Amino acid sequence: MSTAPKLTPREPAEAAPAHRPELDDAPPLLGSWRNIYILVLGIFVLFVALFWVLTEAYA
Repeated sequence: MSTAPKLTPREPAEAAPAHRPELDDAPPLLGSWRNIYILVLGIFVLFVALFWVLTEAYA
């Protein structure tokens, strides 16, 4: 006598759509994802530079 439960495969209730066109739209800010990534990277570099300057000034 086995104690393992008997599992039967079930069909998914609803299959996910293959393509979502709203995901292909451009972001509402700055026109493209590339521009958003450049903005985020630029802000990061500014923060690093600011913190370095503050560290040097108060060290």
